[in-house]
Amino acid sequence: MTMSIPRGESDEVSIATLTDNGAKGRFGVSYVRSIISQAGVGFTETPPDEDVLAVDGTVDFAVASARIQVKCSSRFKIAGSSASWHSELHWRERWKESGVPVYFVLVILDYDERPHWIDHHASGTNHKAAAFWVRVNQLEEGGSIHIPKTQRLTIDSLYVWAKEVESCFFPAVV
Repeated sequence: MTMSIPRGESDEVSIATLTDNGAKGRFGVSYVRSIISQAGVGFTETPPDEDVLAVDGTVDFAVASARIQVKCSSRFKIAGSSASWHSELHWRERWKESGVPVYFVLVILDYDERPHWIDHHASGTNHKAAAFWVRVNQLEEGGSIHIPKTQRLTIDSLYVWAKEVESCFFPAVV
């Protein structure tokens, strides 16, 4: 016995179980996780409903972990000098309490539609995204986080983060 799957108007089966925002959120964390993996560093994701510290996960360095909050958006373009994201007061309060660095990572998708986020071709797969970061547990008061696009998330960023984590435990001698 065979069963047919109902098709939409475009004759394409919808397999999506996530909302558009849910899919962006998962893409953002997965994108960041891929860069962290490329560096050979562990990542521990905060379980759903346990993000009471306003972080999506920890980047697990040898000395200690850094905390990260990840947002993903197509409201911005990858090109440009900076982006801004509204922050909740309770996020900032939680971040300031942290004894280790907390980083805000903004993953920018140049396209809003899911089929355009990733390009599969014969020589590989390209993500049409880029991530940028800023340390947020030392921010001044205010409602927006300004993310400079000079701080693109790469393997080199993780070396910077590791040094900042280490400095929490082994301050430089003056």
